Amino acid sequence: MTDIAFIGHGLKRPESVLTTASGDIFCSHNGHGVARIRPNGTQYVLAPPTEIGGTPIVPNGIALRPDGSFLVANISDAGGLLALDAEGVRLFHPCIAGTTSPPVNFVTQDELGRIWITVSSTYVPRSRAYNRHTANGYVAVIENGTFRVVVDGLAYTNEVRPDYDGGWLYIAETMAQRISRIRLDEQGVHGAPEVFATMPRGAFVDGIEVDCEGGVLAACIISSELIRIDPEGGQRVVMGDRVDAWVDEVERAFDAGSMGRPHLDTSPTTTLRNIASLAYRGDELDQIVCGNLLDSKLPVVAAPVAGRKPPHWEVKVPIWGDAF
Repeated sequence: MTDIAFIGHGLKRPESVLTTASGDIFCSHNGHGVARIRPNGTQYVLAPPTEIGGTPIVPNGIALRPDGSFLVANISDAGGLLALDAEGVRLFHPCIAGTTSPPVNFVTQDELGRIWITVSSTYVPRSRAYNRHTANGYVAVIENGTFRVVVDGLAYTNEVRPDYDGGWLYIAETMAQRISRIRLDEQGVHGAPEVFATMPRGAFVDGIEVDCEGGVLAACIISSELIRIDPEGGQRVVMGDRVDAWVDEVERAFDAGSMGRPHLDTSPTTTLRNIASLAYRGDELDQIVCGNLLDSKLPVVAAPVAGRKPPHWEVKVPIWGDAF
């Protein structure tokens, strides 16, 4: 296995990760919202335990805004998109496309100020969509306070990445085991999605990022692999902790339509514990730090190709929160 280092301790379901030029790492922290790891190793939790609608929040994707505050995708049954700053956590937008706030999987804010969110499935519970046949996830945009669905009919929508340079919006469809993409420009998305990459057996793509060459990195749960797809479609495993017997067990359940939460909430892996997201770090953006579902720390590995500076790269976040 590729040389792997680890950062952090005591993290709670650090599913999503962000990095900045200051060397700070921010990750989702279950029940609270966001945790911060400073370059010297000091850690802060940025909000107390929080409930929305009487339900503890389950932060999934997180986004850093230009003013140093955060958006948090609340994947608990209470759903909605949350705002987090030094004053605490509150509802930012209900993200209602139907009659109730859905569990929100992911959020990112792009260089144009558009807020992109994903909803994995309209089913309750979402585990009803853990199959090869359901495609009721969608991508939505919040722009000037207006919420609208822009791509639907997706197979368990997870992370999305706007790439204005390349002219694509990349979409992780976890239960289709693929990355799709749709044409994108400053006016929005156009046309219908096309398949960019089909992932290997057992690789359920969760988080994605675009590198400086236009390749896409995919963090895959179940197989616990980080895979790079080059612009021509070639694939390479950057790091992985694949357990073949576990992959076989999950794929059998997937084929039978009996895949459930235990297949995501447990894993026999010992090094990479269901890696679920990634962010580039370092002055040269030549390292990758990965979020995950099951560990209390974050794996770090050398990047095969340097990353791009995200829109929030130069944002300076004031110090607040409780050390832990």
